[in-house]
Amino acid sequence: MKRLVAVGISIGVLAGLFTWFAFGVLTQMGDWKTPLVVWVGFAAWACFYAVGGGTKGLVTNLGSVGSGVVWGFLIVLVWKNVSVTSMPLLGLCVGIGAFLMCVQARVPLLSFIPGAFVGAAAYFGFGGASGFANEGYIFASVLASVIGGSLLAFLSERGADVIEKRFGLAAGDPAELGGSHATPAH
Repeated sequence: MKRLVAVGISIGVLAGLFTWFAFGVLTQMGDWKTPLVVWVGFAAWACFYAVGGGTKGLVTNLGSVGSGVVWGFLIVLVWKNVSVTSMPLLGLCVGIGAFLMCVQARVPLLSFIPGAFVGAAAYFGFGGASGFANEGYIFASVLASVIGGSLLAFLSERGADVIEKRFGLAAGDPAELGGSHATPAH
């Protein structure tokens, strides 16, 4: 079985369960709003594989993507508290945040620059940049989704390993996919 098939099976099962849980199970708990944003979880999942997978990739992914969520929150916080109607100020805040997301990469835990940008984009995309939304709920939902997506990505990689071993099939070409069978992408 090629590595891509094993990963596809593992990701397919876990992605389906994640979606069902977020949209099905959690939404049927009365008035409670689900804290999981499926597309944010999928974005974090993709970043895990892009950073190279494995335990090191999980840690770097959580640090980098999570830091981007924090940067997104801080950008909006400054903008809202200084002048929520000033688009030049928003642009300045985004520019400074983007600069800082790049230079933080000298810290190994925060070294995956694309992950930081994905985290900030997820915060903005889920409503954080509206300037009028509930920042606490948005922050918590996006961060929970990043953590969930990252952990599921790690599990999907391990699940692919189990599928390959269980069926006695050799792993695919090491360059075929990120993860424990590839060189880190950065």
